[in-house]
Amino acid sequence: MKKFIATLGTLVILALLGILGVNLFRNHGPRERVKAENGSKIIVEELSYYRNNGKLFGKVYKPAGEDGFFSGTGCPAVIFFHEQLKTNLPESILKALVPEGIVGYAATPHGNSKEAAFLIKKVHGEDFVDGDLVFVIADSSSSQPVVEAVSKLGSKVAGLILIEPELSGKAADVYDRYKDEFLTIDASSRGNALSLIEDYLESRGALK
Repeated sequence: MKKFIATLGTLVILALLGILGVNLFRNHGPRERVKAENGSKIIVEELSYYRNNGKLFGKVYKPAGEDGFFSGTGCPAVIFFHEQLKTNLPESILKALVPEGIVGYAATPHGNSKEAAFLIKKVHGEDFVDGDLVFVIADSSSSQPVVEAVSKLGSKVAGLILIEPELSGKAADVYDRYKDEFLTIDASSRGNALSLIEDYLESRGALK
């Protein structure tokens, strides 16, 4: 009898560990569920990558299905690079876009164009992302490394949105050459940023 109870206990523990393992496998990292303004559910979880023995921290925003999980593939993606300590705008913008079928990603490039390019390529390669519909947003000082990175990535980036960009040198030259292809949101139109971004994404096939 004791052996039976011990065996049964072992099987229960193994089953629980198996369930935990599946959930950990399904998740990229710590997860929370939040609500968009329209009431739809959004999954927010850590999605970080390692480069040169360092961890590049980021958060991914995904639409949740009726079961509370995300099961999409080939979704348009918006990567929002933001200046350090300025996180309210990325979160509000991405939470507004996710209910429209967008997967969002927020990160800080730390002033490094190679780091920004690395993150864009990593997100581009995720199986839930449509590689033809990857858009990048950058605000303030993060615009400098992002513009430099995007200039080298070609078709991996379908569009670029700059919010009050701070550009100089090579990035300024790239901007002057391709500014008609970008969406630039200055201080006077920042309050209308979401509708401008939605119009830009719709014009490029990311929103239906």
